[in-house]
Amino acid sequence: MKKKDGMMIEEDRYARQKLLWGDDGQARLEQARVAVVGLDHQGVYAALCMTSLGVGNIVLIDGSNVKRGEMFLDMSVPKGAKAEQYPQLMQKINKQVTIEGYTTNLESRIDQLTLEGADVIIDATNDAASKRWAIQYGKENDIPVLSTSSRSGYTKLMTVNGVQDPAFLMPMFEGHQQSALMALIMAGVITEEVRKAIFGEPLVEDPVRYKLGEGYRFGFPQNENTTLIGEKGLKNFSAAMLGGGGLGCWGAVAGTLMKFGRLDMYDYDTFESHNVNRQILAYDGIDKLKAEHVADKIEKMSKGKTKSTGYNLLILPGFDTDIKYDVVFDFVDNSYTRAINAAYAIKKGIPSISAGALPYSARWDIHQEGKTQCMDCMFNIYEEGRKEEMIRRASCAANPDPSVVMSNAIGAVAAMLDAYTVLRPDVFGEPFNGEQVYRSTGQKRFGTSPLVDICDCYHHNIPDLEISDEDVAAFVEANPHLLQEEVQEA
Repeated sequence: MKKKDGMMIEEDRYARQKLLWGDDGQARLEQARVAVVGLDHQGVYAALCMTSLGVGNIVLIDGSNVKRGEMFLDMSVPKGAKAEQYPQLMQKINKQVTIEGYTTNLESRIDQLTLEGADVIIDATNDAASKRWAIQYGKENDIPVLSTSSRSGYTKLMTVNGVQDPAFLMPMFEGHQQSALMALIMAGVITEEVRKAIFGEPLVEDPVRYKLGEGYRFGFPQNENTTLIGEKGLKNFSAAMLGGGGLGCWGAVAGTLMKFGRLDMYDYDTFESHNVNRQILAYDGIDKLKAEHVADKIEKMSKGKTKSTGYNLLILPGFDTDIKYDVVFDFVDNSYTRAINAAYAIKKGIPSISAGALPYSARWDIHQEGKTQCMDCMFNIYEEGRKEEMIRRASCAANPDPSVVMSNAIGAVAAMLDAYTVLRPDVFGEPFNGEQVYRSTGQKRFGTSPLVDICDCYHHNIPDLEISDEDVAAFVEANPHLLQEEVQEA
């Protein structure tokens, strides 16, 4: 039977995830029940990420009402209780997930009844009393509890391990408004810890932190005055996102919250059913052009304040744009296109920020003349990109990559946030020279690989990245073993 245009094939939704943990692993997620306490930004984005992953039963607990003008992605949140409205909106992201809402705060033993049957509890409030009730219930019923909060410029996550520690209550966030951007950077981290709990894997032991401002991003703030983002955001700056997939969709959400004046999207592909588990804006975009669909979402999410144009272009050697942007984001998933993106940014004299994601890790790095090393010095990207592309062209093996929502969200949002250091170093500190990483198996989760030297490659000629049939034939003749390895892996 031929699929109708725009029709979601639900059987394909988790195809890329099942490459990692199979049908049995996906079934464990679908059978799990996770309670989210608090539907401010921290709870909403965590629930969004878990919904996309396919956690089968999500309970939303919050006693407050929707604020005037409140948005959920590109959707206006109707008036009323948050716990009544958000389940309906989340259901649009993934209709395979069951979402319940309870209009109450966690303030008493009676309220704890909403936590019954949960495999994991997330207290995403800035309320120490709420966290105390969640932790008490988790301890009494042997349920893992994650405590997380945010404020402007700073967010934190801790796994409650049974020890009596007032840090779990996060008193430094009490009374502060939550930050949508800080909640967004932590959503993927929270969701990966939930997955680990469901799969019976060890949870993070050390606190996970992210902060804006000068100095180390992932440590404890030296003072209470964390860097404020400001209401105007980046309205005087323009940016291009090269790639509208798993990274680009999450980057678009972050860029809208950062209030870029212009945020354009470049991609040539369309959304397919197996994309929606991680490409968050694809929920209603099956068979639509990624670039145009994401650009439309950006304007709707920002209520027209961030202008966006989608360019349906295949990024090939010599790629160029009519606009010279203030910063460009490299959000592609292969080394050859990444090499082309790097060459484009250097040719135009534009700072670039690159991100990449694997199932259990993500990396992002800044490339700016006079401040950091170029992408080729860091990753030998021109040679490695050409080699990868010639192997791809010479091999007929179809070898889809496994992919999950968590690492894509983390890598993209972290890359977007680093634009503050490129565009406003006077407020947010200088760009980091080196690689920044997230590893779901690392003790610290976030970390850095700093570089001391910068390079002068921004003034050198860019190598020819064109690849002819003759180039491919010569490469195959010289490296037959590489093709054999490719076929074996497939």
